[in-house]
Amino acid sequence: MPSFDEILAGKGVFSDREVLSPHYLPESLLYREDEIRRIMVAVSPVLQQRKAKNLFIYGKTGTGKTSSVKQVLEKIEERKEDHVHAVYMNCRVYDSRYKILQRVITAFKPSFAKTGHSFTVLYEELLDWIEGPKNKDTTGKHVLVILDEIDFISDLDNLIYTLTRANDDLGKGSVSVIGISNRVNFKNRLDPRSKSSLCEEEIVFQPYNAAQLQGILRNRCETAFEKGVVNDSAINLAAAIAASENGDARYALSLMLRAGELVERRDAKTIVDAQVEEARKAADEDKAFEVVGTLPEHQQLLLYALATLAQDVHYKKLVEDGGEKLYFSGEIYERYASLTKKAGKQPRTSRWYREYLSELEMLGLINTVQSGKGIRGHTTLVRLAYDADKIKKIIEKTVFAE
Repeated sequence: MPSFDEILAGKGVFSDREVLSPHYLPESLLYREDEIRRIMVAVSPVLQQRKAKNLFIYGKTGTGKTSSVKQVLEKIEERKEDHVHAVYMNCRVYDSRYKILQRVITAFKPSFAKTGHSFTVLYEELLDWIEGPKNKDTTGKHVLVILDEIDFISDLDNLIYTLTRANDDLGKGSVSVIGISNRVNFKNRLDPRSKSSLCEEEIVFQPYNAAQLQGILRNRCETAFEKGVVNDSAINLAAAIAASENGDARYALSLMLRAGELVERRDAKTIVDAQVEEARKAADEDKAFEVVGTLPEHQQLLLYALATLAQDVHYKKLVEDGGEKLYFSGEIYERYASLTKKAGKQPRTSRWYREYLSELEMLGLINTVQSGKGIRGHTTLVRLAYDADKIKKIIEKTVFAE
């Protein structure tokens, strides 16, 4: 019988795996010095008791946007300026004007964490706090509101209007916004007035290239792993894979973390290319299953129909030369229509069905080929790109949860 003492005493390949975590903030952020300087320039007026420019930062996932902003916030905190306050929040959680205003106020008045206060009360409370005591000769406070994943805010135009109006209503002090988004075209859906208010200054974070990703991985792996564990070739491969995936540093780091866990699980000593490849396949599968859970209902039903066919031992599938099991498009549609009716819904037409097949293939969840010799007529043959049982379980938790 194994014991925790035995497990904890074991010498693994990691010396500090947290260094590979997406939440880890390094002391210095490689290849982002220029972007950090531009953020500092944009917010520096608050250190001179003036309003900072509103700043909009965008770029793809894993390009260092959030880490760069957090590094600047740390530099501000180190100065211990009583009149400067920064409030960071992720808008997947704080996704409305009310929640954001309440979160800002809660930072200095914890009792406001409880809901029930009207929007007007929150707004007036914020203004009073920023201006400070009426009978004292103070300059007011300067507040930076950092909205990460800003595109998740349901009433963003209203929020921008409110914060802009706050600066008009304040006798002293100010409120400035730093918005961060993974979607480069996000600002196009803003009201023109909101866009001009929010985007006073813009910074685009470009994807990392393969050489930069190598530098980041080498830097982190030196601390994350015991000496001699990581093969140089494995780092180069992880960097090349991540560079082809939009230059995502988080993805590159997650590949090395997964590869290390695979090595440790097998009591091996070195991370080589094979473990990185295996980590990539596992990461791609996780990403695919995450996509499945967010698909529109009828696309999930279609995938579910294909998954049930793949598990039906009595179904006559076509087997390719390479051993791949393919299914006739028409028979998949029949299974989809049957399942949809059983779920109490109306099946979509065959035209929509063909659209769904095309979209699912673009997402990499299925593969299609056109029929060749030996099959009467011209038809599309389809196969799942991932394990049928796992696909079924994900969809059962969403579409068939009730």
